[in-house]
Amino acid sequence: MNKHFKRILVPVDGSAGAGRAAAYAADLAGTVDCPITLLFVYHPDPNRVMGMVGLPRERIEEISKEAGAKTFASAREAMGDTSVDIEEKVIWGEPREEILALADQTEALIVMGRRGLGQMKELMVGSVSAGVLHTSKRPVTIVN
Repeated sequence: MNKHFKRILVPVDGSAGAGRAAAYAADLAGTVDCPITLLFVYHPDPNRVMGMVGLPRERIEEISKEAGAKTFASAREAMGDTSVDIEEKVIWGEPREEILALADQTEALIVMGRRGLGQMKELMVGSVSAGVLHTSKRPVTIVN
């Protein structure tokens, strides 16, 4: 049994980087016999939130689950055929905070892409990746 982590947490956003991270995590999980959690953090921009005003809570939850399902399908496609146990989780919130909280809660290794779909692209590491890397108490692997 691996003493450093009990699970691999893979934050996904539908980007190519997230797909590469998911594929890497699937290979690693198969090697160390560890389950994976694919995490989609639904963090709508202010314009999208304004468009949701007046919608019933059930519809808003449905929208986030639909977005998550598309993102998970993309990640699973990148992972290919695998016998690894994979859980999918959709959470509302600020991505960095939610990733860190779930990693701490589940004693996970975080495997994430270097850059995602954020509106501001940084030169070397995306803002969420950089935030997780620099503030996590858990081990983090950034996949290029």
